[in-house]
Amino acid sequence: MKISVARNSGFCFGVRRAIQIAEEVAGKNDKPTYVYGQLVHNEAVVNKLKGKGIIFEDKIENIPDNAVAVLRAHGEPGTTYVSLEKKSITGKNLNDATCPLVTLVHNVAKKLKAAGYEVIIFGKHDHPESIGTSFYIRGKDTFIAEKPEYAGKVVEYIKKNNFGKVAIISQTTMSVDGYKKLIESINALLGKEKFEGIHLSMNDLGKKYGFVDTICNPTKQRQLGTQELARLADIMIVVGGKNSSNAKELAHKCEEIGVETHYVQDETQLKGEWFEEKEHAGVAAGASTPDETINKVVEKIREMTEKREKEIKIS
Repeated sequence: MKISVARNSGFCFGVRRAIQIAEEVAGKNDKPTYVYGQLVHNEAVVNKLKGKGIIFEDKIENIPDNAVAVLRAHGEPGTTYVSLEKKSITGKNLNDATCPLVTLVHNVAKKLKAAGYEVIIFGKHDHPESIGTSFYIRGKDTFIAEKPEYAGKVVEYIKKNNFGKVAIISQTTMSVDGYKKLIESINALLGKEKFEGIHLSMNDLGKKYGFVDTICNPTKQRQLGTQELARLADIMIVVGGKNSSNAKELAHKCEEIGVETHYVQDETQLKGEWFEEKEHAGVAAGASTPDETINKVVEKIREMTEKREKEIKIS
């Protein structure tokens, strides 16, 4: 059995940075260190940080006044900062681990809104990044298109409200192909007027309809590496957290290619029968999956397949 790991699998810059910030803060802090929300979408990483004395809270009211806090990599709406300030969690006590590439999306949203655009997000309604970005647009009323198939709803929304200018941005971890398909489908439905690309420099904000490519490069590279391997493998194992949007997108891409695909959190979820009559197993991992977990998955596949090969020879 040949086992290959997709290029660019595992931690991205933003995740690595967030973990480093949390560990450094906890290491210097005599008091408990609190993280608001899930720092990164990986249970193994979160559990490891809990072992270092870090407390995770989903509700701000449960974080004590004057506590030392860390904000997750996915970004937060401005209301979070206001709520923390009311609890005297500011300055040195507030450590922002928001990925700089997510902050870039926030800034793009602000500039587009200031330029008179109605801003639509290509993203997941329940993902903290889209929730945070929505704050800078219309809050809970921001239109979010979760799939390319939402193109008709986007066009209906635009025509119903007769917006003068409209721009579309993307959650950093969405499908590259999906974003392209969404724009193409919208343009096919619009007729004469089309959505055109707006550069990240935001120098040209005169277009009536525009879209900004805000899917981050680590996401693009990981998706490309996974697709390349999926076309060569007999089976793909995608490793990621239960709530990892980017890892689930990798699994979806493998399924689109037509290769047998299984999504797991760790090596304990692997099943030997998956690899029967398979010659090449591919492994891909989301941006918040540790190298340690990837290695354990590879070793478990090797262990199971070697054991089966020995049993076949004996019989």
